[in-house]
Formats: sequence, structure tokens, C-alpha cells
Amino acid sequence: MFSSFLLPIALAASVVTAQTTTDVNSLIAELITAPNHKGRVGDLPKDSDFVFDFANPPAAGVTTGAGGHLVLASVADFPALVGNGIAIAAGFLGPCGMNTPHTHPRATEFLYLVNGSLTNGMITETGSRFIINNITSDQAMLLPQGSIHFQFNDNCETVHFVSALNSADPGVLLAAQGLFGLPPSIVAASLGQLGVEEVAGIATIIPDDIAFGSQECLARCGINPGQQPTKEQVPRVSGNALPSAIMTASAWTPSATTPYTNQSSNQSRSVLGAIADSSSGSSGSSSKMQPVEIALIAVVGVMGAGYLVIAAIFFMRRRSSAKQNRTYTRPPMKGRALVPTLDSEVPDVSDDKPYDPADSQQSFYNHLHA
Repeated sequence: MFSSFLLPIALAASVVTAQTTTDVNSLIAELITAPNHKGRVGDLPKDSDFVFDFANPPAAGVTTGAGGHLVLASVADFPALVGNGIAIAAGFLGPCGMNTPHTHPRATEFLYLVNGSLTNGMITETGSRFIINNITSDQAMLLPQGSIHFQFNDNCETVHFVSALNSADPGVLLAAQGLFGLPPSIVAASLGQLGVEEVAGIATIIPDDIAFGSQECLARCGINPGQQPTKEQVPRVSGNALPSAIMTASAWTPSATTPYTNQSSNQSRSVLGAIADSSSGSSGSSSKMQPVEIALIAVVGVMGAGYLVIAAIFFMRRRSSAKQNRTYTRPPMKGRALVPTLDSEVPDVSDDKPYDPADSQQSFYNHLHA
């Protein structure tokens, strides 16, 4: 009975939404075909038609993601902008929130930061340098039409920015969704033959704008992103359809979709600077040595062998030198002539005369002074 009561309400709400959309589209068509500005003002009879409430915007102008939300006042939800060449976007990026890389095909953006600090990066065209600025409150950055750019709140507090765009219909193209919305074989070839299966898997997990940013920021702010929404996908038609045999998002679960944990407690850094998860029981990547590790081990081994050869040569030369110096020849002694030798005259003791020490000493003295 309760469900039967809700059904008419749901139907009535859908009818009102459809009628509102029809009315807005009709009003936009009238404003576009109005002969002049006076005619457009006549098509907007209420003074409130010239006011846009960013605190209570139409649902069509709101983009919500895991890391914050954007409100865009454009011709699609604010018909008074028809013929005025301007649109306004208000961004509310939560801690670690990121306005993912995108481009405005029909407008230049001039972004003003209300509070905090915000990292802005862009590439204007192929071959041009990458430009990045960390702006603070009351600063603004220019983002040319067609440039691929992003905003990242690398802080633990919410930041607010306002952007002016010089078109009532600036448009937006999300870079990641746009690339992976192309035919999988084309994307795979563009990424160095990545593989159609991998392309299809990545395409299904790209988070909606506004998404969470770096894991370093998430860890610093203690945020667990969980499963981010992935509804902003390019519609699939026959030309860009995924192969029927390709697994879906539910069967393809890379680490990007798993709940975030603070990795500082269970990771260790190797001598090569690579991060290895010491708590993981997986033997896939941890058991395989990377080429740079093999090269480093080889270099260390060669250096160790070199040191052993040098040590062996040193000890062999030392031993050879010791053998050559083993025979010692005493240098001539100073005053050697004063020492009596066997050739010198000695007292005659061949007879049976008793030995007289005094006589012997006198003979020796006479010999020295001869």
C-alpha cells in the first residue's frame, strides 16, 4: 500500500521535471530567436529571471563527486545568459579534492580563489610547456580556451573558487573519460599497445569529477576515499563499444578502487627508492627482481671482485719483497781497524811458559801503538 502511494508521487515528479525542461528549452529557443535585446528582456517577464542562486542551484547545473562539487551558471540552466557571452562556475573542493583534468572547448576561464590555496596546472597545446601555479586567496589564474587544466586542493580544509568563462555555453570535456571513451583498440594503440582488456578495465573505474587527489594528501588528512562514483562515462555505441568478452568493473578490481589505508605503517623503502609493501603476502611483483635491481647487484659484484684482486696483488708483492730482503749484510763498521783480527800478531804461547796476564796485556798494548 505504501508503494502504491509513492508511485503516483514519483510519476508526478518526473512529469514536473520533464515539463520544466521543456519550458526551459522553449524559453532558450525564444531568447535565441528574439530580434534584439529588448525582445529578450520581454521573454523574461520576472525580475528574478536575472538572478542565479548558487546556494540553491538547479540540479542541471550541479556536478558532484567524492571530493566536492561544482555549480555552473550557463545558458542551459540560466536562460538570461543567452546573447551575453558569459558563464560563471563556483567550485567547492573539499580536503584533497581535485577538479580532474578537463578542457572548455568554447571558452577561456579566469579563476579567482576565495580562500585557502589551490594548485592549478595546464597544458595549452601539444609541444607547449606545462604551467603550474599554487595560488592563494584573492589571486586568479587564466586558463586559455581549449587548454587541458586541473585544480587540486592539497590541503585538509575546503577551498572555494569562482570562475568566469567568456561563453554562455562553455562546455566541458573530461580528459580521462574522453580519451578512454574512444574505441578501445585505438586507445590501446595510442598507449603503446597497452591491451584492449586493460583499456576497458581502466575506462570503467575513472572517477567522476570532483574526485579525490593524491594518496599522500589523503594520508595526511586521514581520509578514506572508499569507492568513488564512476557515472561520467562516455556513452557506448557501436563505434566505441567494449568487446563482449571484456570484463566489467565488478570483475576488474585494481588498487585504485580499494579503500585507502595509510601506507606509512606497512611499507618499506628499498635501496633503489621503490616502495615495497612489506605486509602483502602476494608473490607477484615482490618476488620478481626489477632490471635496475639486477644491474645494481651486478655492479656491486664487479666492484667486490675488483677489491679482492687488488688485495691479492698487494699481499703477493709484499711477500715477494720480504723474500728479497731476508739476507742481511752488515755495513762496514766505523773504527774496524781498531779491532784485532786473526791476522794480527798474538802472544806466543806455544812454549810451556805459564800464561802471564800482565805480559799478555802489555803485548796487546804494544800491538795497538805499533
